[in-house]
Amino acid sequence: MALNYKNPNDWGKSPLTDRALRLEQFKAENPEQWSAMISADIQALDTPIFESEDYPPFTGTEFLATHSTIDDHPYSAAFGQFLGNGIDADIANTLAFGENRFDLISEDFDDPVRQLATRIYNRFEEMGYWDEVPDSDGDIDYDNIPY
Repeated sequence: MALNYKNPNDWGKSPLTDRALRLEQFKAENPEQWSAMISADIQALDTPIFESEDYPPFTGTEFLATHSTIDDHPYSAAFGQFLGNGIDADIANTLAFGENRFDLISEDFDDPVRQLATRIYNRFEEMGYWDEVPDSDGDIDYDNIPY
């Protein structure tokens, strides 16, 4: 037997059926809003993950393989600091783009490499490194780069 939101005997059987009845009632009473919700859901499902997520446009290994120097990296100071302290190129790239992903280094909070990466990341964050990308090399204050 099908549920009907107008039938009072169908309500209160379980939270799941009540939720289904509320959705049916909303659909019947607000067809334009229901249609907009469905369209938004379909659009969200049609959007590829790489367009909806703000991931770095390249991996660290890929960048190192295609460039002779890290100066061309959009966040070269941070990328260089992470690389120079022994962090894997792909993880260094992720951190250099401002992603707070220390779990990629180690799950252990006491890991010395993870702690070092956290200190470097925090220094860059304190100086507002990721707040805006400089337009040119002339905008970089090299005295504020943490070493």
